[in-house]
Amino acid sequence: MNLYNIANEYQSLLDQTFDHETGELNEVVLAKLDEVQADVKEKGIAIASFIKNIEADRDAIEIAKKNMAEREARLNRRVAYMTDYLQSNMERCGISEIACPYFVVKLKKCPLSVNVLDEDAIPSEYKKMKTTFSVDKIKLKEEILAGVIVPGVELKQNVRLDIR
Repeated sequence: MNLYNIANEYQSLLDQTFDHETGELNEVVLAKLDEVQADVKEKGIAIASFIKNIEADRDAIEIAKKNMAEREARLNRRVAYMTDYLQSNMERCGISEIACPYFVVKLKKCPLSVNVLDEDAIPSEYKKMKTTFSVDKIKLKEEILAGVIVPGVELKQNVRLDIR
């Protein structure tokens, strides 16, 4: 039986523990509740173990991703260094093209770009204003906890499962 069905059975038994007519507790139902609760705990342990295994796989993937990202960064730096090295030596020697059967290497002029040397020296007509707004959730929380009613906001209490 899966955990969902066990929980449904537990809830059903819980509703039957108290006899509304006599006001007495049903001992048979209480004993069955203990059995079902043990089943819930057993299933919970199995599911938590499965979660821990998945987390271990996830962590191993995260480490592998980090290692691959570091390797990629090293390769990118190596490519950039070698590209600069080849370009600077071609420029020094006045060579604009190197051809072979596998590829052609050419020095090409890029489109013109603007290099800002001193931003403060640039007239204001060449500057544009950027304005961004964000919600200060920490301040909102403090205000609401202090009793202030803020439209469009509510406090919510989340619950999370912690497996250690």
